[in-house]
Amino acid sequence: MGKLYKYKNYPQNKPKNRIPTIRVSVVIINEKQEILLVLHKKPSCSYWVLPGGRLEYGETLTQCAIREIKEETNLEIMVERFIFLSEAIAPNKSRHIVNFYVKARVIGGTMQLGDDPVLEAVDYVSIHELDKITLFPPVHHAILRAASNKLIEGIEYLGNLWV
Repeated sequence: MGKLYKYKNYPQNKPKNRIPTIRVSVVIINEKQEILLVLHKKPSCSYWVLPGGRLEYGETLTQCAIREIKEETNLEIMVERFIFLSEAIAPNKSRHIVNFYVKARVIGGTMQLGDDPVLEAVDYVSIHELDKITLFPPVHHAILRAASNKLIEGIEYLGNLWV
């Protein structure tokens, strides 16, 4: 099943008083087999991500998904189910992100890019083009399984996806 950790395998150089960041990413695939993605821009590059973001204190994971989609795309959604769980741990242990992925459908709103400066574009992209774009974290194959309804029962753990 999973990797068996002995106590000696746990990180010894973890930062003190640090806790992982919890994020929710939203998978929305429309009737044309297109997935909703957001283009992030950084000083040195641009890359696509699933819309979503950091969980705020006191909100549920579902509330986070709804809020983040509204902020980034102006769309209103209904969360259907949790589908994946992954982690991203930097090799030097400086960052640790826990990602929950939910499947959702659009129930309202008009698509419009949010005003966060990191956002460059929002668009639907054919799921058949996923292997040709830069997507972070690299969840292409898991999304294709979700699109073909080959989901396992419960939540699928995708492991450490730091790239």
